Amino acid sequence: MQKLDTVSPEMRRRLLTNRNGRLTADQWLDLVTEPLVGLLLLLPPLILIFGPRIAIFKLAFWMVILAALAAMFVPVIFRARRYARAPLHFDTLYAGARAAPLWRFWRPPALRTASGEEMRFSRRLAPYTPLRRDCAYHVYYLKDSEGLTLLSIAPADHPDARLWQPTEAFAARFERRSGGR
Repeated sequence: MQKLDTVSPEMRRRLLTNRNGRLTADQWLDLVTEPLVGLLLLLPPLILIFGPRIAIFKLAFWMVILAALAAMFVPVIFRARRYARAPLHFDTLYAGARAAPLWRFWRPPALRTASGEEMRFSRRLAPYTPLRRDCAYHVYYLKDSEGLTLLSIAPADHPDARLWQPTEAFAARFERRSGGR
């Protein structure tokens, strides 16, 4: 009987990219386009309410369209620049003695460092991975003004764990992007 692998093919792909200090295209796109969700949810009601009134004035209509486009793309451009330069972090973290229940799968995990400091992730871009109690995990994440973002995670005792360790390119990219911090 073959043992079920706890690391999905998607997670493997993310780990192999993150180990070089880079974001996958999916991770970068998710981070960059995050503010568009709220704007796109507000756009249809605004068009229904103000569209007919503004359409009467052709110049004002085009000015509002240009302002709406700028409101959508300016944050995306700034975020794209910020995340293209953001250093990725790597740590070996530990699941606590009380792992989160399975029914709370949408919540990002809270893991602990070797010294016992809790690291709570505000966002998760990694596919869901069930955590085992008191197990070590290799974790790639971003530190941001919005909190910690979980990028990829895998058990440290996995047979392929050494393939997911940071490379020299990771260290060089981290040094360059963090300014020696």
